[in-house]
Amino acid sequence: AVEWLSELLDALLKTHVRLGDESQETRTMLDKHKKFVDVAQSTYDYGRQLLQATVVLCQSLRCTTRSSGDTLPRLNRVWKQFTVTADERQQRLELALNFHTIAERVLQQERVEVESLDEVDSSGRTLLDRLALPIIFPDGSEQFFGTPSDTAATAEGVRERLLLIEERRLQLQEARLLNNEEDEEEAVNGLEGRLDVIGEELSEKEEQDEEEKETEHQDEDLERATQDC
Repeated sequence: AVEWLSELLDALLKTHVRLGDESQETRTMLDKHKKFVDVAQSTYDYGRQLLQATVVLCQSLRCTTRSSGDTLPRLNRVWKQFTVTADERQQRLELALNFHTIAERVLQQERVEVESLDEVDSSGRTLLDRLALPIIFPDGSEQFFGTPSDTAATAEGVRERLLLIEERRLQLQEARLLNNEEDEEEAVNGLEGRLDVIGEELSEKEEQDEEEKETEHQDEDLERATQDC
């Protein structure tokens, strides 16, 4: 059982490295990981049962020697290393699932808010920071998932999606700038139209004033002519 758990731990550290390139793939990996942990749990429980049976057998036979005395510490040690590694693997998969889910939702939307883009960016940065951290075992030793190239490949996939999000951010900024220019042009056109209307109104007012003045002059001339008669 100790050897089986050691092999499972080795497989978890060396081959269970990828986090998926999209949400569905990551969700599938998360389900497989949980089943993998269930197998390890069964192996550990089996080892404990064997040790308990050994203790009962030794007591029944009144054995004075304990050839398996160091087996329980070895079993517990490898199990603790496995659980720490498995928990870290699950947390990274959950972070990746959250990142891919919100990134896909934002990239599929025709209209997107800045807050949504910031949420994706923050989630991606958190995931990248987590990938750079080692696994710290209970005895203080450290271990990384896979090789540095494996970690770099996983991080590159995250960065590619972050670049797509950044492109959407630039598109949004350009659209807002264009809308502002159109609003400004519309405002200028509206102001020019209003000035034209005011100009026409002033011209009409001047014409009316001229007509009134001319009418007044005619009335005065008529009045003088009448007085002369």
